[in-house]
Amino acid sequence: MIYKIALFIHILSAVVAIGPLFAIFPMLKRMEQADERVVHGIVEALRGAVRAVSLAGHVVIPSGLVLMWLGGWSWKTSWVLATIVVMLASLLFLAKAFKPAWRIADADGFRRDLFIKTMQIATVKYIAIMLIMLWLMVAKPQLW
Repeated sequence: MIYKIALFIHILSAVVAIGPLFAIFPMLKRMEQADERVVHGIVEALRGAVRAVSLAGHVVIPSGLVLMWLGGWSWKTSWVLATIVVMLASLLFLAKAFKPAWRIADADGFRRDLFIKTMQIATVKYIAIMLIMLWLMVAKPQLW
């Protein structure tokens, strides 16, 4: 029963960690045509979405560790090691990926087109990293 609860928490936090990323695209689309008065609010909503992704990681990681412990998975298992490597890469990427966009948003002479392109690229890259991690956890491939 404890394993199932931990699994539920882990899956729910993974959904929260990746879900807001998909909300970024329609927000950026709306920003293309938005009035200048609305753009600042969209930027703040985007900051909130990225923050939610980051905060959900604070639940995904410990719940994943609990699942490893309860499930008896070894740290030497190939998919576990690969997931850890990808997770560390995602942490480093998330810490740096969106900073250029925030700098553009905070600069004098805000360039909407550059901000949108920067956000799109960072979001696509981060989704790709998250999907690789998701595949590793679901498929549990024997890589070596």
